[in-house]
Amino acid sequence: MMSCRLIASVLLSVLGSLPTLAPGAEEGGLPEALVFNCFTCHGTDGKSTGAIPGLMGRTETFIAAKLNEFKQGKGNPTVMDRIARGYTDQEIARIAEYIGAMRN
Repeated sequence: MMSCRLIASVLLSVLGSLPTLAPGAEEGGLPEALVFNCFTCHGTDGKSTGAIPGLMGRTETFIAAKLNEFKQGKGNPTVMDRIARGYTDQEIARIAEYIGAMRN
């Protein structure tokens, strides 16, 4: 039979290796999870290699304004109007903050 110390040690080891939630993660999802959707078309880590614009180096203000513009059906959104309408205002703000903080 395993000792209580061994069980506790294993349990602490497993719990210590689990990812922790980022501050505010319970309030609308992790920004990383939201932004990974963007990387599908705009390139890994926001560095596009094709005709779709890259996101790297864009400011938080620019990203928020563009997403809100697309959400309203303005601009030349291709599919971005449909994608942006799926995000809440809070999610758009979190996406913009995350992308605005990305550096080369």
